[in-house]
Amino acid sequence: MDLEIVKFVQSGANNFFDFILSMLTRFGEEIFFVSMFLILYWAVNKVYAFKFVFFYLISYLINGGIKSIVDRPRPWHASSDVINKLEASNSSFPSGHSQSISAISTFVVYDIYKSGKATKPIKYWSLGIAIAMCLIVGFSRIYLGQHYLTDVLAGLMLGFLIILGLKVIASKISPTIKSKFRCETVLSILGIVVSCLVAVLSFNNFGLSAKTLNKVLRYGGMIVGYAIGYTASELVGNEPEISVWSKMIKVAVGFIVVFGLYILLSLVSANIMYRFLVYVVCSIVATFVYPLIFNIAYKKIVKE
Repeated sequence: MDLEIVKFVQSGANNFFDFILSMLTRFGEEIFFVSMFLILYWAVNKVYAFKFVFFYLISYLINGGIKSIVDRPRPWHASSDVINKLEASNSSFPSGHSQSISAISTFVVYDIYKSGKATKPIKYWSLGIAIAMCLIVGFSRIYLGQHYLTDVLAGLMLGFLIILGLKVIASKISPTIKSKFRCETVLSILGIVVSCLVAVLSFNNFGLSAKTLNKVLRYGGMIVGYAIGYTASELVGNEPEISVWSKMIKVAVGFIVVFGLYILLSLVSANIMYRFLVYVVCSIVATFVYPLIFNIAYKKIVKE
């Protein structure tokens, strides 16, 4: 039945849908997670942004663990009638993209509903957009031949339950205990562990696939860079209060600076340690250098 559903969805395939759904499925990828982190970091709250990272990574690790245990083949392995429309590796169950967008949506919408400042229209719109994004990403995974319906449903449910569970647990922890586990302390420990891991992998990749190794470098570099950048930003001091329009400008310019820098640096070399350093540098720029320059410029403009 699962396989027949994939075949039925792909029976309506055409070049237009291929292009649109190949783009929309990106909402379940790491680029969207990173973009959400940067928006939260630059325009909402630094600590809240890192809380988002921790929750997301827990969901991500659980997904990887289940995938390795279940080890379900992708749909195109089961039938030559299923067309694989995008590059993919690892096993099929549960859908990582579906779990990712579900986790991100649950994290944001939960806090919007818990917020005393959010109006009913904002709550309804945020929930509606979140549900729509989850359904679109889930459908795209089936259309593109990447997953079965059960993979998608499991991913959506896991993302929701994991984040909801973590939110409930976090709400039960006393402020005293929370104060002992400061964000910069946790990040510093993670940064040291990840740096050691990458150093070991530079000598022996232990049979990891190129895609898996690149993920380790990507997440490892970002964690180390975020740890350095966040700690440095705390030493500088509090950021000025800025208007909503200023925050939008900050985010827009920040995307151009950070992603532009990443593209330029990535053209230089494909060496394993160099790639790791690219992620570290871009993360430091995103969490410390760019916000510092923006704040200095903003204060200067406001004074004038």
